[in-house]
Amino acid sequence: MVMTTQDHQAKAQSYSFRFRAMNTEIEAFVFCTEEQVAPTQRLVFDWFQAAERRFSRFLPASELSYLNRLTGQTCLVSEAMLEVLLLAESYTRLTEGIFQPLILKALEQSGYNQSFELMEHGPNYRIQLTADRTQANDDLRIVTNSSMKSVLLPTDAKMDLGGIVKSWAVKRLAGWLQKQHGLQSGMINAGGDLAVWGRPDGGSGAWRIGIENPWKADQVIGILALDHGAVATSSKLGRQWDTEHGKMHHLIDPRSMRPSESDVLQCTVTGEDVLECEIWSKVICILGYEEGAALFTKKTSGYEALVFTEKGEVHKIGELENFQGGDNIG
Repeated sequence: MVMTTQDHQAKAQSYSFRFRAMNTEIEAFVFCTEEQVAPTQRLVFDWFQAAERRFSRFLPASELSYLNRLTGQTCLVSEAMLEVLLLAESYTRLTEGIFQPLILKALEQSGYNQSFELMEHGPNYRIQLTADRTQANDDLRIVTNSSMKSVLLPTDAKMDLGGIVKSWAVKRLAGWLQKQHGLQSGMINAGGDLAVWGRPDGGSGAWRIGIENPWKADQVIGILALDHGAVATSSKLGRQWDTEHGKMHHLIDPRSMRPSESDVLQCTVTGEDVLECEIWSKVICILGYEEGAALFTKKTSGYEALVFTEKGEVHKIGELENFQGGDNIG
């Protein structure tokens, strides 16, 4: 018997599942049949676990850790690693060097030297702010060779891919679920980097994405309504710690190789591609509102942003017609 689209939709329903991987919370909502839900859940779980094993800087046996131990040497890499490094290289150029994966030494020297939940916190947490500012220049780059599937990291520079790999994993998985597995509707969210397609219930509604209030924990400041596309949020507040030198956070400014001192606390970017959204949300946080908005507007098309500053201001970049927020947001 051949099942019609109407019959298939009649059997499909919404399912959700959550778990932790890649040092963040992963959640998936899919609209599928009962027969599809178990293999879909397994695929989502296995994919993010595999991405963590390959790209985590906290796992000594990961491919990323292997590359960081062999700086200054040409190394063969997996197809997945080469794909991510080529994307990183292209975004470094696009953002005029502000997106920079070769910042691991600066992260470690600022105190982020182990998984965040294991870190010490408090004013007596001693760190050494000795990041080599001579490395903050145009020569700090990864050399890739696509035909050889090889990479060369600069001597004494170490790489962190936390600023790109979660959204890459979300984008890849969302594509597979739609094209290879035929899921007409779904959302994949990795710690605030999320992609949606179709309708959340197979009907006519839109996905409603809550934007966290940076000044009031566990409160939503507004809602983005999407029927497709992506959203990513970056913040100085989520991974922040106290040290003897004051508060530190994980968003490193490659011009100083120190945590950014810009006026932006949090930035949400929405558009078609979750990778693009993640990169630009971080770049705006690092550069600050005025400089970040100027570069974002110059370099992107079809993307919009919501920016929260240390002064309590909220700025829109673009019309953001699908955003519903408080009266103080303009």
